[in-house]
Order: sequence, then C-alpha cells, then structure tokens
Amino acid sequence: MHRSPLLLAAMIALALAVSAGATASNSTLQTTLNTWSKKIGADARSVALAARQRHPRQMTTDAKLFHADAQRGRLAISRQKPSTAAGRRARLLALTAFTDYALAGTKWAASGQARLNHHRAASIAYANAGAAYAHAADTRLITASRLLG
Repeated sequence: MHRSPLLLAAMIALALAVSAGATASNSTLQTTLNTWSKKIGADARSVALAARQRHPRQMTTDAKLFHADAQRGRLAISRQKPSTAAGRRARLLALTAFTDYALAGTKWAASGQARLNHHRAASIAYANAGAAYAHAADTRLITASRLLG
C-alpha cells in the first residue's frame, strides 16, 4: 500500500515531463515558423513594392532573395523535431509551404527578367504563377500555425 502513492506520484511526474517535452518541441517549431514567416513576409513586401514601382531589375533581385530565404526557412523547419501528431502535420505543411514560397520566388524572378527583356505576356504569366504558389503557401502556413497554436 505504501508504494501506490509513490508509484502514482512517479507516473504523474513522468507524464508531466513527457508533455512538457512535447510542448517544448512544438514551441521551437512554432518559433522557427514565426521567425521565417516574418522574414518571408518582409521579402514579399519588397518584391511587391518593386513590382508596383515598375522596377523589374529590383524585383528580380528581391525575388531571388525571397527564393533563397524560403529555402533557408525550409531547411530550418526541416531540422525541427515535433513530438506530437499535430506538430508533425504542421511541420509537413510548413515544409510544403516553404517549397511553394521558393517556387513563387523563382516565378517572380522570371517575371522580372521577362519584363527586362520586353516580354510582357510572359512577365504577366510568371507573375500570376508566382502569386498562385504564394497563395497556396500562405494557406498551408496558416493551417500549420493553427495546428501549433
């Protein structure tokens, strides 16, 4: 009978330790996700500003940076190890989102380059393709964030 309360206390302590570890892993994933989301958002604003101001050379440069940051963000997220099913699902969604962001950056850079080469129709097609990838990525990233929060 003496061992029952001790066993119960040990099991509760173990359960709390495991749940704290799960939260910590998901917390670091969420922190990484938030950090890179902000970086990607800033890069996207730079691309959009250059496009609005009709500076295709600057847009191309900013789009290449957007692409590179998306790849770095994807790498940072891939290094995270969530310990819950929701965290694993969020990680997969985030990885897919950052892959789509990288593709959006590639398309936007191609749009700027086409504009520099006076290929207006191709420029518009690339810009629209980039926007479609970015929209899909936004949706996935919002879902991933909700799974973690």
